[in-house]
Amino acid sequence: MRNRPKTKTVIFMLGAIIFYALIWGMSNHFVRSEQRQQLVGLGSEYRTALTTKTVKKQTASWQRDFSAQVVALPANGNSELAKIARNVADHNLVNSGAPFTKVQYQNKDYLLYLVSAPISKKSQAVLLQPLRRVSQNYALIWWSFSFLYWLLVALFIWLAFLKAKDQRQKLALMAANVQATGAQAEAEPILLTPDDPFFELENRLKDLHHFVTTELADAQLHEQGLRSLINNLPLGVMLLNQAGQVEMVNRALGTILDVPIAAKPGLDDTYVDYVKTYALSRMIEHALRQPQVKRHQRRDIQLVGDEGRFVEADVITLVGSPDHNEADMKVLVMLFDLTEIKQNEQMQLDFVANASHELRTPVTAISGYAETLLAGAQDDPQRRQEFLTTILEQAQHLEALIQDILQLSRADQAMPIRWQSVNLDHLLQQELQLAAPAIKQRQLTVAVDTKHYHGPTLSDQLKLEEILKNLITNAVRYNVAGGKINVRLATDATQTTMIVSDTGIGLTTEDQTRIFERFYRVDQAHSHYQTGTGLGLAIVANLVDQLGGSITVRSQLGVGSTFTVKLPLNHIA
Repeated sequence: MRNRPKTKTVIFMLGAIIFYALIWGMSNHFVRSEQRQQLVGLGSEYRTALTTKTVKKQTASWQRDFSAQVVALPANGNSELAKIARNVADHNLVNSGAPFTKVQYQNKDYLLYLVSAPISKKSQAVLLQPLRRVSQNYALIWWSFSFLYWLLVALFIWLAFLKAKDQRQKLALMAANVQATGAQAEAEPILLTPDDPFFELENRLKDLHHFVTTELADAQLHEQGLRSLINNLPLGVMLLNQAGQVEMVNRALGTILDVPIAAKPGLDDTYVDYVKTYALSRMIEHALRQPQVKRHQRRDIQLVGDEGRFVEADVITLVGSPDHNEADMKVLVMLFDLTEIKQNEQMQLDFVANASHELRTPVTAISGYAETLLAGAQDDPQRRQEFLTTILEQAQHLEALIQDILQLSRADQAMPIRWQSVNLDHLLQQELQLAAPAIKQRQLTVAVDTKHYHGPTLSDQLKLEEILKNLITNAVRYNVAGGKINVRLATDATQTTMIVSDTGIGLTTEDQTRIFERFYRVDQAHSHYQTGTGLGLAIVANLVDQLGGSITVRSQLGVGSTFTVKLPLNHIA
């Protein structure tokens, strides 16, 4: 494209030279035609002068007026002119049919004309006149014409150059505006008149710039929205190119893999910088080795690390049409955290195992003592009374266990909260009255502090009753004989607090971390009070969670334990 103006200039110059040469040739042809007509006229005058005997007089003026010389034929003498005339006549170089020829005389070109008799065609004389040329005979006119001609040619070329330069500048500006459009930069305005050849093109480029700018802005907005959506997904997402380099990664993947995530992956970041688990790396490597094969791999994987995370890993090869370029292939890695699900599954298995064990113990005892009685022990009144008492205790324990399991099942179902006005201080007194026999039997002292409690409170009375009952039951069951129980209720600007303390056996550090697990009870090595089901505190923790609160324990082995429940304040004025 850059050579086209030069090519046009060369073609134009060649045309100008050819046209100039054509004018030169036509001008010379015209001058020579005029010269021949003049010589023909002189020849007629010569024939007339022969008849009037005035040849010498007539021809004497021709040399002066027309630079023409006359040689009568046959030519005599040894002059150069006579020799030329004889040579032309003897060799028949001219005749009546072709009377003109060009000869050399005095180192100049002359036009020779043969004068013949009109009727007999007998050669009478030759006329010689210097050969006329436009550059010689019309030098001023010709050189003036040549100067103006080439001046116009130069002016035309100069104007064409200026026009081409202007067009190149306009095209360069348009090209720069196209690049600015691609770079999302501001386009430089170009002022064009309606008759400019680029006027319509510039208008279309303006429309294109506006369209592309709008579309790019929309695309960027959509991309930002998509990246924001992906970045906030709980699902770990990582996008790789065919070389295994990371093009996109979200925060959830960093949390799952326990690796830092930059705002934008580096150019040299690969999946190896993020993935440290061999099984997951192998899935990704298989996808990268065969980029032309569309595949979807899915596996449950335990990640490397102290937390022992489990993930469901999906590795998907993203390919286009069958004739797609392998360089455009992408690999999408998605990780769904299964740790909590696996833990829940394990908790369910543990629960079933523990529940089966806890249920089997009283059933085995009841069955064993009943068989013993049927085998003959009932005939011994003392043994019969002892066995029946044990059967009753185990049946009561079994009933309590079943009730706790049912209560925990209802708690797991997250029954809707029945909001109602509850006076916690009254509810506490009711639960203490229900536990009074056990408190009296163990000779325990109970202290209640409700001076910082301001009720009533908006909550679920049944759930609060269950929480207080289990906390008081634990404080009684695992207390020492003659020990103390302190219960404190308080409210402040944001929450309601229930604190139950005892002076019982206390808990080890490990016990404190697991005390709210189902069926967990303290070690028999330091506890002689394992008459509970191991579900009470699990029920309390579940109910407190449903009410949006929290429960904590602070304990010292052999000194006692303090359970603190904090619930959001729903106060009725």
